[in-house]
Amino acid sequence: MLPQETTPQHSYSVFKDWDKSFKRWFDSSYKAELKNVHIDHVLNGTTCQPISLKEFQFFLQNKEHSAENLDFYFWYLGYKKRFDKLTDDEKAKSPPPKERPTPGVIYNAPKTSDRDDRQVAEDVEKKEALVSQQPFREEIDAIALTFFNEDSFKELNVDSYLSRYVTYYSQQTTHPDIFEEVHQHIYNILKTSSFPSFCHQATKNIRYTFWVIEWAGVIFNFLHIPVILYYTYSHHMSRWYRLSLFWFSFFGSTSILSGRAGFCTIRGFANFRQVPLYEFSEYKVERGSVEKFIKNGPMGLPLQQQQQPNPEQDVDKKKKQKKKSLTEILDPEVLKYGRQMWWHIVIAGIVFSTLVTILGVAITNEYDVPPEPPMPA
Repeated sequence: MLPQETTPQHSYSVFKDWDKSFKRWFDSSYKAELKNVHIDHVLNGTTCQPISLKEFQFFLQNKEHSAENLDFYFWYLGYKKRFDKLTDDEKAKSPPPKERPTPGVIYNAPKTSDRDDRQVAEDVEKKEALVSQQPFREEIDAIALTFFNEDSFKELNVDSYLSRYVTYYSQQTTHPDIFEEVHQHIYNILKTSSFPSFCHQATKNIRYTFWVIEWAGVIFNFLHIPVILYYTYSHHMSRWYRLSLFWFSFFGSTSILSGRAGFCTIRGFANFRQVPLYEFSEYKVERGSVEKFIKNGPMGLPLQQQQQPNPEQDVDKKKKQKKKSLTEILDPEVLKYGRQMWWHIVIAGIVFSTLVTILGVAITNEYDVPPEPPMPA
């Protein structure tokens, strides 16, 4: 197993990471980061909803459509442990490959021989007999067809020379070293590509429909600002009537920031979220179906054994608890990030609305003499 990388512990504060918040609000290419969470934490199962291993599997399966990466990652770890437990005699039947994978090498190139066809056939027959006696031979053949065959829908996205290397040496040995380079490559993909995107999505607590509502709130609130200014100035009203600018500016600006960040301040305050579509996009949201989906999880995911439900427990209570666990944010790092984002949005909204209100109140024409109405002709 790859050594777990450690991440230095960083704290969250209202006064920190304003640059990252501004990037998330105004830079579409920026991806949110969780300071103290590493890919190994997720793969080892030490994180909670919404960044648990189960949610990561859902993300790869339904969002990135690359669940085969995680399947192969865990298969290799389990296979290596099983191979290491074999006796020395069994291991000797499957020696490690003679070389490491190298770009440009054609591993399946036929070799010329001066021997006659009969000798070649006998050697091939003897070799096939020895190969068939290797431990886990059927499993390795199935793995090669599943992850390294171009006609397989679960083919791994690896360099062609790695695929050729595995295909060639998997016909000669079942030693786990033939998959080591591919395993490292898949781990790097999960670490540098899938994991950052997963964290960015997991820190959102709303879906697209609520995002539309946020922008509708922006339009509603900001349209009131010119209306208030026009009405109070055209009627030479007291400047203090324009104090209402604060609330419309506040709710309008916070709606903009919430929409840009995909973060609802109301849900963030209550530590709840809207479940992203990639977690149950293949399942009908009907009575019982979501609960069954949460309990079972997707195929191939090495989840921990869950506790058996108490048959005497009230059915309605169990459904309520499961429904709550579906939307509640449990991971402490995500909670810390959410609290920081909540304060940043609120503070930025207060500052913006205060400036708008000060300008609106400071400039007044309440003491100007209104123009005389036109005299009748």
